[in-house]
Amino acid sequence: MTKDSGHDMIYCSSCGRNLADNAKFCAFCGEKVPEIKSRKPEPKPEEPRKPTRKLSPIITFDTFTEGDEFRGFRITRMISKDEEGIKYYAVKNDIKYVLKVFHKSRMANPEKVYSLQMRLQGLLNLNHPNIAKTDEADLATSPGYMATRYVHGISLDRLKKEQPELLDETLIRKVAIQLMQAAKEIRKQGLSLIRLNPSGMMLDENNDLILLSSNLHYGDNDEREDIFHIGALLARLACDHPLANTLYADDLLSEVKFRYVPGISISFNKVLAECLHRNILQRYADMDLILEHPYALPKIEDDEICDTPLDTGVPNVKSKDDMPKVGPEWGFIALVALAIIIVGLLLFTNIFSIIFRGSDKPFTFKLPTPDTLKVASNNQDLEPATQQPVQTEYGALKATLREGQQFEVDRYGLSPNIPDQAATSRPTHQAPMPANMVRLDSGSFGFGRLKENLNHNVSLNSFYICRYEVTQAQWNKRMTPANVSTVGDHLPVDNVSWMNIILYCNAISKTDGLEPAYTLDYSTKPPKVSCNFNANGWRLPTEAEWEYAAKAGALFDYSGSDDPSEVAWFRDNSAGRLRAPGGKNANANGLYDMSGNVSEWCWDWYDASYTRSIQQFINPSGPSAGTQRVIRGGNVMNGEGRNLNITYREKGNPNRGIPYVGFRLVRSK
Repeated sequence: MTKDSGHDMIYCSSCGRNLADNAKFCAFCGEKVPEIKSRKPEPKPEEPRKPTRKLSPIITFDTFTEGDEFRGFRITRMISKDEEGIKYYAVKNDIKYVLKVFHKSRMANPEKVYSLQMRLQGLLNLNHPNIAKTDEADLATSPGYMATRYVHGISLDRLKKEQPELLDETLIRKVAIQLMQAAKEIRKQGLSLIRLNPSGMMLDENNDLILLSSNLHYGDNDEREDIFHIGALLARLACDHPLANTLYADDLLSEVKFRYVPGISISFNKVLAECLHRNILQRYADMDLILEHPYALPKIEDDEICDTPLDTGVPNVKSKDDMPKVGPEWGFIALVALAIIIVGLLLFTNIFSIIFRGSDKPFTFKLPTPDTLKVASNNQDLEPATQQPVQTEYGALKATLREGQQFEVDRYGLSPNIPDQAATSRPTHQAPMPANMVRLDSGSFGFGRLKENLNHNVSLNSFYICRYEVTQAQWNKRMTPANVSTVGDHLPVDNVSWMNIILYCNAISKTDGLEPAYTLDYSTKPPKVSCNFNANGWRLPTEAEWEYAAKAGALFDYSGSDDPSEVAWFRDNSAGRLRAPGGKNANANGLYDMSGNVSEWCWDWYDASYTRSIQQFINPSGPSAGTQRVIRGGNVMNGEGRNLNITYREKGNPNRGIPYVGFRLVRSK
């Protein structure tokens, strides 16, 4: 038997014929085939494993920079980007434009392309003094674009926040008339104002209204729906209550009867009421009918002003004037006062020296001390036995600790075993508010929402928040140094547990002469923590407070910008190392690193559905129970996108430190 190694075949040694595999004799000559060991094929090199699922393509957007040319427009600066495209400031023929370049991926959906074509066609046909003019629009070329003339002025949203006193009824009546006139032309072009908001309503130098094209959309909705939305807009602008955006939100007004706006004339309130009737059949039928009324309204000075307080749904505490008048029981009051005086004399003075003025025996007042105190105090400066008694008009008053008084000492002053009687009393003057704290005024915002739903749904009281994350140097002054990701006194502390942060907050509150915000119940393990939000001590922000501070009244993808490299240290620009706070741009509230650097612990328990099913709309503080605490903001290990997004929510075990997770402090007052 022979073997062809090149082809791995066996031949008969007698006749030379090819043998079958595992043959025991030649089928041609009968020669017996000797037994051989089974042949093992030579190992073949492994082919690279192919992915089991098809990877989604990475979508990238080409952006223009200052000085680039596009369709005859010279780019001056990028404004923002959204799901439709990217906006730029641009100049053409010495005219300033807002240029929007649409994403190519937008053109892949036929329905969206059709809606966009109809919208652009309507905008090109619009020619009204109260609407920003769209001069060019083209979807046939790639990429598609539109160019609208830049409007010089201030938005009504900004005016209401910064100069609300200018937004009086006279101006609002003027805005209402111009808005209705513009709405008539907009409706003729098949467009709708259902998404119009105050940030898309500008006042030029003559206080004339200019509507931005970005708020106008293609839609064949009922005209009375636009009238309802316009009425809600005007009511929110006219009302100066902090909860105006919530009380006059479209969703709420569709279910609750319209309440007259205080401080506005009765006649104008009646116009708003007819716009906002919950029954669509009872509203103004079209814009022409509603336009007749503002012109026919009496002058404001001749009209009756609504002075009915706005019912916010929050019960009011009765004032002293509303309380029933009860005659004083003078005899009982005198008896109680006499008893208090006698008890005070017995406890705090030498009663015999008061009566006879002849006793000079000092009266000693001793602090009550428990019998369970163990460890002697290490404070060598405290020598109560040698302190001189305080001389008063009625004798000597002396306050001492019992000789040899002992108590347990904790290294950081955080132990729950320190008896109340031996605890150091709070200083009479609290520390001033540090310069790095920012006061955020009360307001409302869309909690957990960004561009997909702009309605405001949560209202918060004012509070103070630190501009920067807590550093390692600040932490190490009070607590055991943490096993941080990047060592440096000037770097933010990370890998510290939520529970240790609670202890840290109470410690610095006591040092600063503040009322601690947290109470710990050590009867459970781990300790149960409760928060007094009315206290002035240091604490963690609630999740709603954190998001309110991070958004700063804007709708950016990241805190302060749509470009993370401007405001955040993240994976692409940090090499995975923590950086000193304040190295990037602040948001509009003056806060740094709300996106990136270290993620930040919040007070709330974590619930994945909390932002969608929230029940508490005023100062929410999270679910009542849970196993994980909320973490927000993203860190240096996150890339651009979802995990770094301003609305992204993370969770963590409150009893363990987590690398790249730190915190910043707030105070209620």
